[in-house]
Amino acid sequence: MAANAVTIKNSDHFFPTQKQAQKYYSGIVKELYDTEHTLTNGQDFEDLEWIYTSYCGYTDDKLDLLKDTDITGFKGVKTISQNSGQYIATECCVVVFSNGTEEEFSVDKAVKEIANHQKV
Repeated sequence: MAANAVTIKNSDHFFPTQKQAQKYYSGIVKELYDTEHTLTNGQDFEDLEWIYTSYCGYTDDKLDLLKDTDITGFKGVKTISQNSGQYIATECCVVVFSNGTEEEFSVDKAVKEIANHQKV
């Protein structure tokens, strides 16, 4: 099975494999968590915004929220997820909206969905 390449279209950032894209953006989320920083501008912000909105478009998730409010930031939080019956603490990305709401989202899942749609 061939690895899926991923292109982050707003910046033409190309990753030869989905795994490389996931590792890169998960690293950004981990850094946001470690520094307790909210990303509000710059290329990483624009990339995460494109990843999130593309993912929502592909999955029809949160489209109403995106119509009614703007994304103002991204931050990293620790979340607990269940995997094969075990609970694992991992860093997760949170989208911050202009109306004050926040939504967790998995960068890994979003990149996987994008890679699946970019397959030739």
